[in-house]
Amino acid sequence: MSDSDCLAEAERIQRLLAEQAARHDRETSLPEEGFEAMASSPLNTALLEGASWLTFGRIVSILSRGSASFGTLWLMHQGSGLAFLALPEPALVASFNDRFRQGAWFGNALSEPTSGNMFLMPHQEARRVEGGWRLSGAKRFVSGSERAGYLLTNAVCDGQPAFFLIDKDDSIRVEDVWDTLGMRATRSQLLHFQDTLLPESRRLRLDPSQPNPIALGLPWISIGIAEAALAFAISYARERKLPPENQAIARMQWVQFSVAEMSLRLEAARALAMRAAIATDQREPDFPVLQMQAKAVANEAAVAITTAAMELAGGSGYMRSHPIERYLRDAMSGPLMAWSPAVIRDFLGKALLGLQPPPPRT
Repeated sequence: MSDSDCLAEAERIQRLLAEQAARHDRETSLPEEGFEAMASSPLNTALLEGASWLTFGRIVSILSRGSASFGTLWLMHQGSGLAFLALPEPALVASFNDRFRQGAWFGNALSEPTSGNMFLMPHQEARRVEGGWRLSGAKRFVSGSERAGYLLTNAVCDGQPAFFLIDKDDSIRVEDVWDTLGMRATRSQLLHFQDTLLPESRRLRLDPSQPNPIALGLPWISIGIAEAALAFAISYARERKLPPENQAIARMQWVQFSVAEMSLRLEAARALAMRAAIATDQREPDFPVLQMQAKAVANEAAVAITTAAMELAGGSGYMRSHPIERYLRDAMSGPLMAWSPAVIRDFLGKALLGLQPPPPRT
């Protein structure tokens, strides 16, 4: 499937998502139409079939333009599901390859209640048993956990962080805690692990030099939200007319300046995200740093653009009859996702000043 075909398919699914996004946000329900469309879509296996990281990022932004919640769900599924490539046994890799291609859904269960941004460094210890380890603890912000059949998770095993791809079996209980400001349709619930088996055969042999879909894709979620907000602002400015001249507010200079500023912020964020994706495709040594920079810039651009679009729409934008209030709420989630812009600045500042090694690859 060519890059242009992938993007056209993403646009098709984006339109389906946009039709129901407000309802799922209101009901805090999973976007089932997105799951159904993706189950039979070649996008689901685009990375396996050799799609570039740049194309992957653009797919994430297009999906997120229709529903940021589904863009997030799909990104977490991709990042968790493709971890099967790091399983030690070829037969198990082949088995998970079949399951992934047949539409099995995967969840990312790495974040612990006390871990903050350090989701790659678990604190919860698993106990050694025959055939692996058993974990009792909790993981939070597991997007689509009620849908997922498999989970990427981690624990401290024999004193070292270890990562596993496991079945979501009866030892894992979902606690319905998801009542949030934004990203309501991700239903990112709290999971309780009750003596859950982490099989040695499912322990991942991760290669830190290889790109990770989540780290690459997170900036593109914010870009998709910003794209949707800018499109709304332009459309609203052209259509909204004020008395007594009955002229569109697009003729007002402050509106023109506001839209121009939104565009500048969006293009800068998009350019850096593209730079990071191209560097990832070419395996440039600094691709992890560029991904981090792209996330911080895109997160902040999305918040600024959605805020400006809300101000442009005024009281009408505050009503749920317009989507901008949802875009603004969803945009606020970006800076809260690991790594947050504050943590990114801390890593980058110290690395640039030679106070610590460059940030680790994720």
